[in-house]
Formats: sequence, C-alpha cells, structure tokens
Amino acid sequence: MKSYSKYEMKHGAILIAVEDYTNDEAFGQMMKELTQIIEPDDWGYSVDSMCIGGYFRKDGILIRTSSECPYDCCAIFYEPSKMTEQEVEKTEEWIRKFLEK
Repeated sequence: MKSYSKYEMKHGAILIAVEDYTNDEAFGQMMKELTQIIEPDDWGYSVDSMCIGGYFRKDGILIRTSSECPYDCCAIFYEPSKMTEQEVEKTEEWIRKFLEK
C-alpha cells in the first residue's frame, strides 16, 4: 500500500499527495502504474520548467496528475463539483486500486 494524504483544495478539488513518488523519475513510474490500473481511453503529459503535468481520461472522466504539489511529492487530483456522483465513485475506486497496489 502506498503512503498518501488526501486534501480538499479551493473550490472543492481533491488532491491526493502520493508520498511514495517524490520526483520527475518517480512521476513516470506513477503514470505507468496508473495506466495499467485505469486502462484509460486517453492519457498524456507535458513538461515545463516547473513540473510534469499529466492526465487520464476514461469514460469521459478527467483525472490530472503532477510531478509536484505543495506537499513535495507527486499528486493526483480531480474535481468532484464537475462530476456526477457515479463519476466520483468510479474515480475514487480507480485511485484506491492504485494506492493499494
């Protein structure tokens, strides 16, 4: 099981700080594991001078990732306010499976 913390951000976004992944190289491993578990319809990432930002889209649900967050680790985040209850449940189930691996 991975070490993580869950935070509610401004405007209701949820950020999962995955403490086992702490740098750009670890971000690549996190993305690899997430794609194996989620099996997204579409995914990608981009690199800028600040961090690596990524995303997954499955069943019309968008989940974002980042190599940096305010807690010095890689992160997964989503916005429940822009989702149906069923979409939130699916998202949380995918993330739970990843964190338990």
